[in-house]
Amino acid sequence: MTARDDVARTFTAARRRRAWTYQVTDKTRFVVGGAQGSWWDVKVGTVVQVRWHRAGTQRVADVVGIRTRRN
Repeated sequence: MTARDDVARTFTAARRRRAWTYQVTDKTRFVVGGAQGSWWDVKVGTVVQVRWHRAGTQRVADVVGIRTRRN
């Protein structure tokens, strides 16, 4: 993940050398290592996988999988 906007509730993630911005809603689910997470687990530098749908011109995140760091 490369950017986060708390006011607009969006985050930007890079994929295939291109940045995509996703809108977060109250229905967005966050998963951290198989457990339930939250918007506050989404941090710049974190590796995420996003399942999304298009609403008009926006990409709306349905599920955000957050990869935990391995030691």
